[in-house]
Amino acid sequence: MYLFIIFYTKNTQIIIILMVKFSLNSVLLPPKTLDWLLEDNNPPVRNLTKFFLLNEPLSEKELEETNNYKPIKEIISLIKPNGSWSDQKNPYKKYTGDYWQVIFLCDMNAKPDELILKACRNIISYQLPNGGFTHKLGSKFPLICLTANIIRSLIHFDIKDKSINQGIDFLTDNILKNKGTFCSPDPLYTLLPDCQMTLTKVLAMYAILRKNMMSSETKRAVNIIEEKLVENKIFKYIPKGSKEYQKQIRGKKSGEIRKIRKEFLSNPSNYTKQEPKKSWLKFGFPHSYTSDILETLYWIAKSEIPYHKEFDEAIEHVINTMNPSGYWINQLAFRNPMLVQIEEKKSPSKWLTFRASYVLKYFQMVEFQD
Repeated sequence: MYLFIIFYTKNTQIIIILMVKFSLNSVLLPPKTLDWLLEDNNPPVRNLTKFFLLNEPLSEKELEETNNYKPIKEIISLIKPNGSWSDQKNPYKKYTGDYWQVIFLCDMNAKPDELILKACRNIISYQLPNGGFTHKLGSKFPLICLTANIIRSLIHFDIKDKSINQGIDFLTDNILKNKGTFCSPDPLYTLLPDCQMTLTKVLAMYAILRKNMMSSETKRAVNIIEEKLVENKIFKYIPKGSKEYQKQIRGKKSGEIRKIRKEFLSNPSNYTKQEPKKSWLKFGFPHSYTSDILETLYWIAKSEIPYHKEFDEAIEHVINTMNPSGYWINQLAFRNPMLVQIEEKKSPSKWLTFRASYVLKYFQMVEFQD
């Protein structure tokens, strides 16, 4: 466990973080970090910083300014009268489709207005009878990560519709049945039993549920996700034999792959060491179906999951990725174009810096003192 104490004095404008852990160096967070988060050019981050980091109340004016954030304002301005962003019948299209605009608006903590609510109702029309959402119209195979992202967004925008409970039930049943998340139509190409990144997406959905919406089943599902994340140390879950497996199945037909996979799974040595999933080490905002260490720790904190020593390595990585100026950098960019660009790759990110600060505060590593 680490302990951070932040001394912040408005007169001297000095912020010092002391970190108590002998294997790590002390960290100096420049005073401009909080000032930067509190700038008016990003009202959502400013409001989140004031409320969650500084424990200050928000005025009606500040709340009303949320949707003035340029990316939010631009996305809303492009909504068509029917609640869609595109004439194409592909709401999943990366990353200009209708699904992604609602998800990104939620990620940016946008406030519901008439146009956003119309867009949400449009999204609901694509829901499958079982409560899930699919990436391809006509497909009967729902994606867990997509469904969790959409249901979280609908909850965030306070949609009152039976689709919410249907989606929650679908996701919860999946977690309880599989003791994790099953989100792969064909597991032949991996030794993993399920998609570990999906755990973060489902946890995020549960994290924003009001307590009176949490049933005994949903609480059990959250416990399963917690156990999985602890077991994985969040990002260290790749079987030792994965590289060799990928090498052997390259260019093979499905029948041959099944035989190879069966042989690999019968050999315990392939699971003697859990390798890190390296893509988790790069932080980005927003995310789609993928995740990273910081996003996962953020939703762990939002879910009020307690500290586990197995989280230490992930937390340490968050600390070590702070740049010398006291910011966290957006290290990722989508390969497919976005309808509206939110943040630039390799640039300081207010969203990531807020989330990192929130995580450190949650794990009792940080204390703000005026």
